[in-house]
Amino acid sequence: MANSKISALTSATTPLAGTETLPVVQSSTTKQVSVANLTAGRAVSAASLTLTTTPLPVASGGTGLSSFTLNGVPYANTTTTLTTSSGLTFNGTNFVAGIFSVDGTTATIATTGIAGVRNVFDMSATGNGGAGRGTSFRILAPGSVSAVVVARVVGYQTTASATANNAALTIEVANSGGTLTEYLRVNNAGNVTVNTGNVVQGTAAKGFNFTANTPAAGMTSQLLNWYEEGTWTPNQGAGLTLVGAFSSTGQYTRIGRQVSISGTVTGATSVAVTAAGVITSNLPFTVVTAGHGDATNVAINASATVICTGTSVTAAAAIAATATITFSTTYFV
Repeated sequence: MANSKISALTSATTPLAGTETLPVVQSSTTKQVSVANLTAGRAVSAASLTLTTTPLPVASGGTGLSSFTLNGVPYANTTTTLTTSSGLTFNGTNFVAGIFSVDGTTATIATTGIAGVRNVFDMSATGNGGAGRGTSFRILAPGSVSAVVVARVVGYQTTASATANNAALTIEVANSGGTLTEYLRVNNAGNVTVNTGNVVQGTAAKGFNFTANTPAAGMTSQLLNWYEEGTWTPNQGAGLTLVGAFSSTGQYTRIGRQVSISGTVTGATSVAVTAAGVITSNLPFTVVTAGHGDATNVAINASATVICTGTSVTAAAAIAATATITFSTTYFV
């Protein structure tokens, strides 16, 4: 081959097949080498490579993601792809879980939250619930796992204060000073104790259901959904004969459908009631099933049976003039 400049050579067909040869000097001797062997066994910098697919697939060593969620934790979305979570985040210092599952064998898993997070959740299998306490779920004041506990659910207690109650579950809430008070306890016998406050009916007509009991044949309901007690002011019934100013007093208690009432009607000089006369006509609850009771005079030497119907209390017999007539009865609504 005549001497010529490289630039004067005819261009090779590309891409190369790999079988082409080039002269090389090896151990002071000129030899030939194939193109395919030029880079064999040599490290090649990744910086010199050009991606043909963006993003690089997981199978090729990439993440498969073109973008990430800020502070999101990457996880395997399928067996071949990754994604990042917005509910589980880590900003390099603080870890926050929007919805958090805990393996029951894990001793302690806690989060301290990030700026703007109001409460801190600490789920402890042992120890952190307090000496002798078992699995607990604690809500801590902002800051750290050692911060003030503002609420705690303890799954088991064996401390001296709880031994007598054999507490299987307690719910405790802290006051502004951080002192925990037990609000509710379920003991190992299944009994529930509310230590502070009352059991409050949240929805009308809901209450205590006794369907675990075997009822009588005529049962129509096993739900206790009402309790009420108070005062009422009996009005002047049409069957009263009054001398002087009228006055009255009344009390009632309702348990479920049963209403018990007591009352007095008084005349400044005297009051009397005729046979089959209405003593008062404004019962606190309208009667559904009639009830019977008694009325008597203040001297307790005259009396009559009374019956409740509608909203009235009616005397079966007359009671002559007296200072006050007292009556009581029970009926059903």
